[in-house]
Amino acid sequence: MNDKPKALIFGAGATGKALLPMVRRKYEVIGYLDNDPIKWKKKSAEDIDNLPVHNPQMVFELAWDSVVIGTYVGLDPMTEQLVDMGIDRSKIDQSYISLAVNARVIFLENLSEMYEDIHPCASVAEGGVFQGDFAKEISRVFPNRKLYLFDTFSGFDERDVVFDKERNFSELGIGHFNITSEELVMSKLPHPEMAVIRKGYFPESTKGIEDQFCFVNLDFDLYQPILAGLAFFYPRMIKGGVILVHEYFSDSYRGVKEAVDGFSKKNGLNLFPIGDGLSIGILC
Repeated sequence: MNDKPKALIFGAGATGKALLPMVRRKYEVIGYLDNDPIKWKKKSAEDIDNLPVHNPQMVFELAWDSVVIGTYVGLDPMTEQLVDMGIDRSKIDQSYISLAVNARVIFLENLSEMYEDIHPCASVAEGGVFQGDFAKEISRVFPNRKLYLFDTFSGFDERDVVFDKERNFSELGIGHFNITSEELVMSKLPHPEMAVIRKGYFPESTKGIEDQFCFVNLDFDLYQPILAGLAFFYPRMIKGGVILVHEYFSDSYRGVKEAVDGFSKKNGLNLFPIGDGLSIGILC
């Protein structure tokens, strides 16, 4: 008999799926909630570990003890959505996402302190910005460094999606992560005057850049742009600089690990986990 408390994971995407093994250590997971109606139609939800995906409004028809927030972007919006629906805040578990987010931020803060007096002219960058939540942190901790931000601002490019699907790396579609804009990202940055937006397909969007870099966050999610990001930035990193690659440990973005491992084998990279459960660091 399973005496664990029952939980629903709010967010049936890659992050929610990646968190499932950890959540199961504490809870009996009975399904997912998701705001995307397309996911409700998958009756067996076989791609989500055979757990059903429900409309959040169905939460009142299910027997559960906690709702676990299972997406970084939705940490605060989804929490408030549940509270507005009448769910007691004490029943909402943010701990899994908060731990991962805090680990990345603390890592970034410590790194910036180490670099404070090293190569003051070296720039920082992020590839795969989406709505700018981590770019905001990079801007905050590196206030005096030029910050390059690379994104299509229209979601995943068809070329990269097709490549990953043909190799069974990912099932995400064209245009995924398209709910963003340059204006939204810039509005979140504490030091927008130091930011340079490079909109377009990567690596075409790198044209003309000759900077050296001390920190780069690669969050492209798909094989080709991750590999292109490593190929572009690695030769331009200062000695002791760090490239952080998000989703390396995610089963939903298998192309990320394939790209990193292949590049690492050819170039003898020094890889290390940072404790957020998803990212790998590369010491240059």
